Amino acid sequence: MKKYQLENENVLIEFLSYGGILTKMVNKKTNQNYLLAYEKEEDYLTNPYFFGATIGRNAGRTYPPFYINHQGEKVELDTNEGKVHLHGGKNGLHQVEWQVEKINSTGYLLTFEDDASLYEPMKLELVYTLKDNCFKIEMKGSANDPTICNLTNHSYFNLSQEETINEHFLKTAPATIQLIDQQFVPTEEYSRMQEVEYRSFDFSQEKKLKTALKQNTDLSKLCAEGIDLAYYFNQKECNTAKIELSDAERKNRLTIYSDQGACVIYTLNKLSTEENTNKGTKVKKFGGITFEMQRKPNYVHTEKNYLTNDYHSCTVYEIE
Repeated sequence: MKKYQLENENVLIEFLSYGGILTKMVNKKTNQNYLLAYEKEEDYLTNPYFFGATIGRNAGRTYPPFYINHQGEKVELDTNEGKVHLHGGKNGLHQVEWQVEKINSTGYLLTFEDDASLYEPMKLELVYTLKDNCFKIEMKGSANDPTICNLTNHSYFNLSQEETINEHFLKTAPATIQLIDQQFVPTEEYSRMQEVEYRSFDFSQEKKLKTALKQNTDLSKLCAEGIDLAYYFNQKECNTAKIELSDAERKNRLTIYSDQGACVIYTLNKLSTEENTNKGTKVKKFGGITFEMQRKPNYVHTEKNYLTNDYHSCTVYEIE
């Protein structure tokens, strides 16, 4: 794997050719790296928590693990979380070596020919650009035959020196949540979070993240005491702020804009291995929060037009 940087007077971005993984998003005013990262680069070769990684071909959980292709044939998918196909399966895009080309002083192009996966062949591109205090990720895919494509970035954010994000403030654009089943698979049941059972997950008004953690409700217990839910936004326009996150002292702030209709918010609830982080500690429960901008999870089983020849998404991270 090779390491690359984008930098100006406001922000430093660092990423790897392996997985297109983001390792640094530094606010140079405060010298704070917004990203939770591993202490050693070799830990990204296993990356059990998908730190900073490009996720695909199909982000999120797919169950049952199959889809019907453009010829009406059933394509079986591998499973890597019980009976579920998670984040593209055992050989997802977080584990591939991307070809990296510098476009100019403000951007890089990453390309990968995905022609050996369970999905139909597709040429994929990531475009990373930095302008002023905004880092933009464009994700593109083109295929001869209609296929599945739902990509996202899986960076975890922690805007402070604290071990957890409990005291961070979060605000989301107005949204409904997609309820999940016992396998954590999103269902076709939704909530506007007005019910007492779900109210703690409503961040349409800014509040501290800890108000949604360790709640004694069935959904909280199912989410391993944190957040592990898809937020389906009422507004899809890219110029609308979907996520606003800040640390407890309001010294560091992140605003995320995206043209994607959904965002899976996950607060690192389930720990499986002990990994060292850039904070000098082991990965800790609630140590970071990820905002996975994407199509509605499990859409291959809930939408008619799930195949595409051309894929495009755009997400902008404003660092303040």
